[in-house]
Amino acid sequence: MGLRRSHRPLAVAIVAALAGAALALVPARPAAAEFFDPLAVPRRLVDTRPGQHTIDGALAGGGLRAAGSTLEVSVAGRANVRSDAIAVVLNVTVDEPAGAGFVTVFPCGGTRPLASNLDHAAGQTIAVLAVARLAGGSACIYTSAPTHLVVDVTGSFAAGELAPLAQPARLLDTRAGEQTVDGAQAGGGVRAAGATLSLPVAGRGGLPGGSPIVVLSVAVAGAREPGFVTVHACDVARPRASSLNYVAGQTVANLVVTRLDADGRACVFTHGATDVVVDVVGSVPSSVLTPLPAPARLLDTRVGELTVDGRFAGLGRRPGGGTLQLPVGGRAGVPAGASAVLLNVTALGAGEGHVTAFATGDEAPLASNLNVVEGQVVANAAIVRLGVGGEICLGTAGPMHVLVDVVGWLSGPAPAATGAPCPTQQIFPNFRVVALYGNDSSAALGVLGEQPPDAAAARLEQVVAPFRAVSDRPILGAFELIATVAQAAPGASGLYRAPSSDAFVQRYLDAARAHGLMLILDIQPGRSDFLTEAQRYEKFLRQPDVHLALDPEWRVGPTQVPGKVVGQVSAAEINSVADWLAGIVAQEKLPEKLFVVHQFQVRMITDRASLRDPAGLAVTIHMDGFGTRAEKLNTYSFTKASPPFRNGFKLFYDEDVNMFSPAETLALQPVPDLVTYQ
Repeated sequence: MGLRRSHRPLAVAIVAALAGAALALVPARPAAAEFFDPLAVPRRLVDTRPGQHTIDGALAGGGLRAAGSTLEVSVAGRANVRSDAIAVVLNVTVDEPAGAGFVTVFPCGGTRPLASNLDHAAGQTIAVLAVARLAGGSACIYTSAPTHLVVDVTGSFAAGELAPLAQPARLLDTRAGEQTVDGAQAGGGVRAAGATLSLPVAGRGGLPGGSPIVVLSVAVAGAREPGFVTVHACDVARPRASSLNYVAGQTVANLVVTRLDADGRACVFTHGATDVVVDVVGSVPSSVLTPLPAPARLLDTRVGELTVDGRFAGLGRRPGGGTLQLPVGGRAGVPAGASAVLLNVTALGAGEGHVTAFATGDEAPLASNLNVVEGQVVANAAIVRLGVGGEICLGTAGPMHVLVDVVGWLSGPAPAATGAPCPTQQIFPNFRVVALYGNDSSAALGVLGEQPPDAAAARLEQVVAPFRAVSDRPILGAFELIATVAQAAPGASGLYRAPSSDAFVQRYLDAARAHGLMLILDIQPGRSDFLTEAQRYEKFLRQPDVHLALDPEWRVGPTQVPGKVVGQVSAAEINSVADWLAGIVAQEKLPEKLFVVHQFQVRMITDRASLRDPAGLAVTIHMDGFGTRAEKLNTYSFTKASPPFRNGFKLFYDEDVNMFSPAETLALQPVPDLVTYQ
């Protein structure tokens, strides 16, 4: 049942609207693999926005749904959904609603239940997972306020695989004056920050006493402060994973599948003070869905946070247009051979965007799992099929931090046979990069050296702002850190260069990630060679947000001294580094890496026509000369490269005469893909 206050329902994330009934998921056939049939990728059934598309063209571009209207959506037999499906898993999204309201999904031909599947504010784009029973192969969707509607289907159930209980049951409502199914756990007031409630579940509201795994809808109402809810069996320690995230004043719900302890209880932890409402939706036999003892965190891009195994932690804010390949099978107790997983995906928006999760080996679907705007924290459950090797692709449209928790796994069809990796995120031409160059061991080493990393990030934001106003592409900010610094003295190695410690590089990487920036490691090898020096930083270059730059000016011969002569490098040596770096990209299944080669004299790169452009790298020739405008334009005339290579242009605060403005820089031909300030 939906929450009722001022006659406005609160979202029930997985209420199936079985004429108001809750779900009991019970197997009807011996093979658990046949219980739930996940689609390879979600398929779009409805998109009312102008100019948008659906899988077959039906129910596309119809315009805002009217307040109080009901849309009949044909599902069975469409979009690879089995024709005998009696229920489906849908992802339902409202976009740009004209007012506050709610959406209810229910079987056509029946009475619309009191339960709602999601609540929304005016202008709020929000999605929720719902299990919907079909009538005549269709589901009906009621919208209480004018809104665009987007509906994606992710899987189906066949006859005999789904049986309703008598009705949904409210097990907890902390708000004063509200009721529960049996009067227990009603009222009690706002749950305090840091509090844990032991909630009896089994044997209440028609749920069998021996139910070990239950589906709950957990909601917060009028949160007093930002926070999260974590639901888990009371006989295990509270996991790091969250079941629901919220901000102050928010009313939001999410699906939770949890194991109960031997006494039939679930524990509900509230990180921030809020009222909490819990409905039991149904039970799941362990032969169908195998839940983990507690949710486990697989990805947390926030700096300083942890995951269950330390992998994919602290990667930094994901850029708009990025795709991350995330291993799921073989981690946190999920077998590599699992067909699909039940995830909780959370986004912390740094701008408007959405998240799409899908199996490796499949094309990115139109569907999104959740939508977010700047400053929002949004979570949604997702059932995602796994690809070969138990991996998924996680696409982000818009800058954001992303968290992924795995709740359980399902057996079923084998993964896609192609084994293809996730679609490659291309840096160019999708983005333009603006960077600060140097390091803070000396102000003489460039503008990046004039302040510590966090202050440099703030300075970079001021530098980037005017580029955003004139660029035809989104701007990515970057630190180009001189990692190995050429020296005038031989040093202990006799190689006239000083490499940075891991701790020094990590300090810049932490700051870059905290501010959503790329890190480019710049190599000045002295009498050493580029491959040897690059390999020193291999553990960093195996990260998705760390890139590489070579500076031939400082690559000198065995009898030469850096700074006394302008160095040079052969195309063969550059190619050897490029091949090695491209190998890392392939091994780690990383997004495209920026590979920069500096140049301001023709002689600096011998046999430049032999340079290669390996897959996985954005090879960029970076004009590194300073002086008057005429001198810089002359240098750019011979450093500029033709496709498939990209171009960079460096600006010098101290040495340039009448330095080019951002608008003037982006008026150059060819327009630089990379702009660096020294």
